[in-house]
Amino acid sequence: MLASDPPPLTPGDTLPVPGLDGIYVLSVKSFADRIAHIRRELGAQRLDFEFVFDHDAAELEPTVLARQFPPDTQLSRAHCSLVLKHAEAWRRALSRGQRTILVLEDDVLLNRNFRVGLATALAAGRELRDGWLIFLGGADTKVPDAFFLSETPLFPLPLPTAEGYLTDAAAMARRVAWLDANQADLPADHLINQIDEACGIPQYWLRSPVVEQGSVFGLFTSKLDRNRLKHSTVYNWLRYHWNKIRRRRLRGCWVKLRARLGG
Repeated sequence: MLASDPPPLTPGDTLPVPGLDGIYVLSVKSFADRIAHIRRELGAQRLDFEFVFDHDAAELEPTVLARQFPPDTQLSRAHCSLVLKHAEAWRRALSRGQRTILVLEDDVLLNRNFRVGLATALAAGRELRDGWLIFLGGADTKVPDAFFLSETPLFPLPLPTAEGYLTDAAAMARRVAWLDANQADLPADHLINQIDEACGIPQYWLRSPVVEQGSVFGLFTSKLDRNRLKHSTVYNWLRYHWNKIRRRRLRGCWVKLRARLGG
C-alpha cells in the first residue's frame, strides 16, 4: 500500500452484495492517484475488492507479448497490458469458482445509486441464460431510439468501453478459451466485443448507468486515448457533459414525446 492511500477496509467495514462473488479493479502499481481514488470510491460504497496489478506495461515480458499478440501488432504496451489485466481478472475468478464478478478500471466514478443499480443488474442477470456481460456505464454514449422506449432494466447493445461491467463464469470461460487459442490485436473494449460475438456471448447495458469513466472528462489524464490528449481538461469536461445532456436527456425526452404523439 502506498503512503498516500486511504486505509483498506476491514471485513467488518464491508457490506457484501448478494449474488456478487468478487470485484476486480484493473490498475497499475505506480498509479498512486488512481489507486487512492478507487479506494475512496469503493470504500464509500462499503465494497470489498482486489486490485489486478499483474501485467503492468513496464513489466511485460517478451514471451508473454509473443504468446498473446502478433509480432506486427499496432497496440501499445499500455493497450496490451490492459487486455492482459482483463483476462487476469477472468482467470482468477474462474480459478476460485466465482460465478459472477464486477470488473472496474481504476478511473471510474460510482454513481450515488451504484448499489441499487448493481443489485438491479445482478437480478436481471440471474434471468439470463448462462454466458453474458452487463455494461454499467455509457452515460454520454449514443443509443438507438428503442433504448429510451424500453421498460426493462437491461437493453441488448454492444460494449462501447470497458470501465465497468458484470459478467458470469460461462462467459469468462469462453473468453479465456478464445484467448488461449487466438492472438489478440485489438484494444480491450473492442477485443471483448470481438470475442463475445465469436463465442455467442450476448452483451447488455444497464439502462440507468451507474459508473462513469474519469479519464473521459479530465479527472485523470488518459493513458490510452490519444484523441483526448489533444484537448484541454476544460474542453473534455464540457464535451462530456454536453454529450450526456444531448445524447441521453434531450434525445430521450424527444424520442418519448414523439412516441406519445404517434410520430
